[in-house]
Amino acid sequence: MVSSRKLVGIVIAIIVIIGAVVFITTYRGAPQEVPKVTSPTSPVVTMTTPRPITTPTTPTQPITPATPPVTTKDELRVAIGTDLDTLDPHDQTTSLVDNVIMHVCERLFDRDEKGNLVPMLATKLEVSSDGLVYTIYLRQGVKFHNGEVLTADTVKLNFDRIFNATAKKRLSTYLPNVKSYRVVNESVFEITLSKPFSPFAMSLSLVYIVAKEAIIKYGDVLPREPKALICTGPFRMVEWVKGTRVVLERFDGYWEGIVPLKRIVFYIVPEEATREAMLLAGDVDLVFWPSLASLQRLSQTPGIKIVQYPTYRYVMLHFNFDYPAFQDKRVRLAFNYALDKETIVSKIFYGTATIVKSPWQIGMFGYSDVGYYKYDPEKAKQLLAEAGFKAGPDGVLTHPQYGKLSIKMVHMKGRFPGDVELAQAVQGYLRNIGVEVELVTGDWPWYINTIYSSPADKAKNGYWLFQRSWGPSIPDPYYTVFFLYSCNMWVGPANMTHKGINLTTAGRNIGYYCNPEFDKILDQYIVETNEAKRLELAAAMAKILWDDAPAVFLFQLNIFVAAKSNLEGLIFVPGEMIYLGKAYFK
Repeated sequence: MVSSRKLVGIVIAIIVIIGAVVFITTYRGAPQEVPKVTSPTSPVVTMTTPRPITTPTTPTQPITPATPPVTTKDELRVAIGTDLDTLDPHDQTTSLVDNVIMHVCERLFDRDEKGNLVPMLATKLEVSSDGLVYTIYLRQGVKFHNGEVLTADTVKLNFDRIFNATAKKRLSTYLPNVKSYRVVNESVFEITLSKPFSPFAMSLSLVYIVAKEAIIKYGDVLPREPKALICTGPFRMVEWVKGTRVVLERFDGYWEGIVPLKRIVFYIVPEEATREAMLLAGDVDLVFWPSLASLQRLSQTPGIKIVQYPTYRYVMLHFNFDYPAFQDKRVRLAFNYALDKETIVSKIFYGTATIVKSPWQIGMFGYSDVGYYKYDPEKAKQLLAEAGFKAGPDGVLTHPQYGKLSIKMVHMKGRFPGDVELAQAVQGYLRNIGVEVELVTGDWPWYINTIYSSPADKAKNGYWLFQRSWGPSIPDPYYTVFFLYSCNMWVGPANMTHKGINLTTAGRNIGYYCNPEFDKILDQYIVETNEAKRLELAAAMAKILWDDAPAVFLFQLNIFVAAKSNLEGLIFVPGEMIYLGKAYFK
């Protein structure tokens, strides 16, 4: 979440892997709302010897809380399309859940509106010149909702939980190569890596810190019990009625000062039309993802405004490589050529999506157009014919070895506007080339449990194609391609193998794609610190994935909300999130 941390007299230093000190500004709000700390437009880099691991000679200064804006209403009612599947901040599955958790819990570091690292619970990060030792200086005097004070011991306990050998959390996959970590003193925590990992500093902006009591007393029920979510954020979670609502109440002991709103209620409303009706009826003040077809009309409705913001949310279709036909690249290419992406963007998404011509998102490091699978149904049919498919009496393709090309596609409902219509369009386009597709859907928890189920369960149910969207908040391709396509990210029960490859509950590779050549280059990419070499490696990774087509690459979404026109202070965060801690009613 973007922060407006007003630090008096503090310069935040990051000694980057080459041994430099990078000063970063403190920022958590829209520029028009929070005065910027005077700083250069780009980081100042000064070559220096890494500082020893000691407590800073200048302690963290107390923060004078800013006076919050006067709000004419102290409860914000929000309609969202999907329910939470877990409350565990170390085991998140989607930015939609994070949209709620981020108001209750806080991370070691934050990211500003450009994705740069800025302070949060930590005020400074030092990285040794060899890129192996990360020293984190904590903000002093921060209290949890239960009165506990933030210390390095608390941080260590959180890391113990994340890396628990018998129950590793999904967050652990974002923190690779961790060899050891230790408490240096009450306010300093140190992490040592076994080998460099170039995006590691950014990964620290994903690490939420919960109170000792949350782990020791409530560790087992933390994923589902609101009272167990004891953190440092501006709100407490007081209620979660599954499938109905989540209720947050203001924490008046918040270290940055009291926020304007006393209460935020998130209502779980999967149907777009119902969310819109609630807004128009005055039952809610803010709607995530209103109906695309209604955007223009809503924008012209008195008392309502539409706010739109680009995201890294990439929509695609993932092949399940356990389906024999999908092991033939010609079949995968045929699916890519079969979809008319321009028409889908125009007619279903009303121009709010952008076609992506790379395996990762526009705006990320190393992005460039790699290629384009332009709509060509005849070429798709030709590729399928070359793969040995022939039309049966009902027009559905059959193969002497694979049988009938009839598959089930798991898709989302309520994750983003147009997700159901997209699935229906895919079904129609594939039927045009002789592929029979049965659509299967459910609520968000069902969808997550299904795509992250075991290979055997997917095969038993005949789930061979998955509508997927992926939106990391950190603009580095690693956070997309590693999780979606690496052999090391095959999802499934722990302590099990599939085709000789270890499965992991923290995995995100739901289709069991594996390309050793790609993994080899990815391994080089994540330890490389030279930017020019990283760009070369990124280009090589992109070409391999694009040509191999482990997915049907589609488009990138904007996030948009419909809100009461007097609702101000919404802060859009990279990664498809909206921070409401500064929100107020004029």
